[in-house]
Amino acid sequence: MDVNGRPVAGAQVIFDRDDGAPGASAVTVFSGDDGRFAIPGRYPEITPESVPLVVRSLDHEQVGVQWTVEDKGESRSLRATLIVRPRTNQADVAPASAWLARIGDRARQSKLIMDCIDCHQVPSSEVRNFARLIADQHAPNPRLAREQSWNAIVKYMNYLSRWEFSRGRRDPGEKIDTDAVYAVDNGAETAALLVDIFDDRLDSISGYSWGAPLIATRDTTIWEFEIPHPNAVREALLLGDPPKLWVADVSANRVFAVDIASGDAEAHDVPSDVLMGPHSLHRGNDGSLWITPLFNGIVAHLDVESMTWRTWHLVTNDGRVPGIHDLSFGYEHELVTDREGRVWFSDIGNTAVGYFDPARGKTEIWNAPPSPGRPGRAALYGLIMTRDLGEVWYSQLANGTVGGFDIEKQSFIGPIQFADPNAGPRRITISDDDVIYFALYGSGQIAELDAKTRELIGVYDLPDRASAPYATTWDPLRRVVWIATANGDVIYRFDPKTKSFGVLPLPREQAFLRMIDVDPRTGVLITSYANIVDIVQGPRMALIIDPGDGAYPERFTLPEAPVQTKRATPRGNPLRTSPAADARDGARLVDEARCDACHRIDEPSLGPPYVAIAARHAPSKDVMIDVLAHKIVHGGGGNWGLVPMVPNQWVSLDDARVMAEWILGLAEGSGPTR
Repeated sequence: MDVNGRPVAGAQVIFDRDDGAPGASAVTVFSGDDGRFAIPGRYPEITPESVPLVVRSLDHEQVGVQWTVEDKGESRSLRATLIVRPRTNQADVAPASAWLARIGDRARQSKLIMDCIDCHQVPSSEVRNFARLIADQHAPNPRLAREQSWNAIVKYMNYLSRWEFSRGRRDPGEKIDTDAVYAVDNGAETAALLVDIFDDRLDSISGYSWGAPLIATRDTTIWEFEIPHPNAVREALLLGDPPKLWVADVSANRVFAVDIASGDAEAHDVPSDVLMGPHSLHRGNDGSLWITPLFNGIVAHLDVESMTWRTWHLVTNDGRVPGIHDLSFGYEHELVTDREGRVWFSDIGNTAVGYFDPARGKTEIWNAPPSPGRPGRAALYGLIMTRDLGEVWYSQLANGTVGGFDIEKQSFIGPIQFADPNAGPRRITISDDDVIYFALYGSGQIAELDAKTRELIGVYDLPDRASAPYATTWDPLRRVVWIATANGDVIYRFDPKTKSFGVLPLPREQAFLRMIDVDPRTGVLITSYANIVDIVQGPRMALIIDPGDGAYPERFTLPEAPVQTKRATPRGNPLRTSPAADARDGARLVDEARCDACHRIDEPSLGPPYVAIAARHAPSKDVMIDVLAHKIVHGGGGNWGLVPMVPNQWVSLDDARVMAEWILGLAEGSGPTR
């Protein structure tokens, strides 16, 4: 209730659990019209002092909590009254997309989304922190400071992206792959837009609304399971009996299997002689797991009951390696094969569609036709198959184009272009009536196309067009489309009958979603927070979401762990909580923190060389170790020009001291070199 005693409806109540507690890392519920809420499950280990309940609401902030303990024989219940007050500044809760409303030009907004939001939200709290550092320097020429700073940050982002997508494919010391994906190729234009729209501290925003009716009820529950760090989590599925969350780690050759009762995560290596980079997870109609990689020709299959693996390394007859992205989905969001038992795929590397025969290993691809007037990289992305198994349809992310392929005739349908070349059609779905739904990432829309007539039914604006819709999923029982967003911290529900949207807010900032799967038995939604670059500070979790609408006959219940169970796998990022490192580890910590994106030992880069920093502070080295450590963690500027140093919030202060000591030691000629 608010400070006037009135009930507050639609507020999120988040129960963040202790690190050692079994099961979900956090549980989120919503208040009803009467303000009441209930957290499902039994938590016998808790006391009122150990239950950190947090209220998250666009228009209210929490100011207090009052606990009442009710003993009922052998059981006990806890009752909490959470007190909130109205607020105007929504900066702590509004999604990153709220700030992009400043861009009045739709074309510029969609281009920025396509350039920047593959890897992180814009402007996330990290981006807003950097804007504050620029403003707080009080530079004599503020615009010049912004120009230099945002140009530097675009170069920094490109370096991190190229570093990430070169990981596992180079030897130590090998040059970063400058042709890696997700690099901004028009950096000056992007920086110029950032200069114009981010001209203040970005610490205040008001008047934002979700833009659609809330679909949350008192029965809506979100369970979040944190994945052990370090990782680059991508997609998640709920498979097996008892069910486990299977989660892809694109930065390694592994998938995690999370026991949803205990919360423990087991890592399973994909048997491959080269780095696969598990990216997309597909549920087989037998409950098995199919895995595709990040743009190479490996497909893996796991029978989750017998834990038996099979992998294929695909090469066409003419020697081409497919850049596999998606396998062929059907309307039930399960892998389907064509009439000859072949699995189809989208080929992002060759801008093609193709198949492989699991029995014979044969692979063949067909290059998609060019999109008239839209040359350059096409990025053929999502893929689905029609109900008669006769056609596959695809999206092309980079040129705003979609099309189909007639399997029997071996001929393409289309291409069909959206008006905005940066519309960004991404992951797609199909209904049991062969209606296809495209998530238009750049333009913030959903497109509806009839595969039978091969005509667009309509294109519909999302409630927030800067929310970057990543994927669509058809729900065959509810007969709605679920839409995952990457920049809006929400899931949208689209009703094809009424052409209307509902919204389900998520309990985290940087809730960077990928695919959504609908559990065929219980109707719960399975998804993940998937910030791809491992130093992005967004959450890395797999989610189970009960919409609370009672649409499926079988209700999902999270299994309970034994009372004494403790999690065997740690939560949290060890980069934040690691014990103090030895001084000789300074060079290693500097390398792990990607400091070479901006600094070199003895030559200028985006920032000053280490030897110059060491020389400047040599007279006060003992004091400056602690000062520089705080600057490493919190960022700041003013000593070396107009560009602030980017904060490194994921580095612990103890490790930052070791890094600072190593840097300052270079002035004495005693520090290690690399």
